[in-house]
Amino acid sequence: MNKKPRVTFIIPTLNAADILPRCLSAIRSQRYPQNKIEIVVADGGSTDKTQKVAESFGARVIPNPETWHEPGKARASGVAKGELLFFTDADNVLGSQNWLSSMVKPYLENLKTVKGLLPQTEPPPGSHPLNRYLGHLFTDPFTWFIYQNAANPKDYRRLYQPLKITKDYLLYKFTAQNHPLFGLSQGVGTVATFKRESMGWSDDILSGIKLIMEGGIIAYVPNAPLYHYHVGGWKSFIQKYRMRIRNNLFVVIKGMGFANRERFMNRTRRMRKILFIPYALSIIGPTISAISLVHKKHDSVMVLHIPVSFVMALLIIYEWLRFQLLRKE
Repeated sequence: MNKKPRVTFIIPTLNAADILPRCLSAIRSQRYPQNKIEIVVADGGSTDKTQKVAESFGARVIPNPETWHEPGKARASGVAKGELLFFTDADNVLGSQNWLSSMVKPYLENLKTVKGLLPQTEPPPGSHPLNRYLGHLFTDPFTWFIYQNAANPKDYRRLYQPLKITKDYLLYKFTAQNHPLFGLSQGVGTVATFKRESMGWSDDILSGIKLIMEGGIIAYVPNAPLYHYHVGGWKSFIQKYRMRIRNNLFVVIKGMGFANRERFMNRTRRMRKILFIPYALSIIGPTISAISLVHKKHDSVMVLHIPVSFVMALLIIYEWLRFQLLRKE
């Protein structure tokens, strides 16, 4: 078998001292040669002990003057020494000690073709019901409504035909106009030769689209679970998504969000973006979806799709009105 490649985990941080140990401990617990695992933390100016925590796990810490995660990932990619780069966040935890070996396997078996590696994000055991709902959905209800079966890799085969199917992974080749929700985050890996450049500097999904445009084949590894401790309850959900709505819909940060991705969306997805608010406020639409999701995910927590969709629509309306008022001042 081919020699195991050197890999780099890239983690952007900002005041993550409380959650970072869980993330780094899972990396250092991998059944993989530790001398072939590099960790590069791009820190956006933490005022807590984030940098000391990172260094205690043998991570290299570099400054991220832009603060935001995506520019930090781009900067860390520039100094990484790995043959493969894995983009994780401080609230991500590798779900098994064989995670890295499982992720590397499709690359080793398809050296000339595989450019991207996609794990399966799962709800962490014992996490808040709202976090479980988002974990099953793989994203938020707004993005899920737009992408549908292209949101969660578990559903890709409903929409895309794999190039290759093995017991350990599936290989896909996508197009930019019908791309899945594939971005450089949540444990996704790429070959080090892939460069984000200006197109993907500030946006993880645009980086993924760029890789797809370059003809990269993506390996989906369903038996490589990654736990995402996304939100701890309604308060953190609202705080997090108010910020995301501003950044994604109103181009608060140049090069980031739906406004920049929309040119790569087909007509159906653009229409769904417009229809989300009436869908979410109707209650009927989310109720029908929730019934289907409960059946598909085998978890009654998916009924939360109804209130979460409703709250998401209200947040979008609120932030849009706020944006309009601020623009007039």
